Amino acid sequence: MSSSTSTSTLPSGLAVLTTFPDVLFIPEIVFAFVATLVYVIHKVFSLLRWKSS
Repeated sequence: MSSSTSTSTLPSGLAVLTTFPDVLFIPEIVFAFVATLVYVIHKVFSLLRWKSS
């Protein structure tokens, strides 16, 4: 069995955002969260309006 002397470690901190595709994850997460929040708020108010009628 051969052993490899080079080890690959995962980056941490801001080193994760070293390439452009990695940076695109930030707006995607900020978007997926705001969209989910707006959807849940709409659903709650829609349910309250339906129950009051």
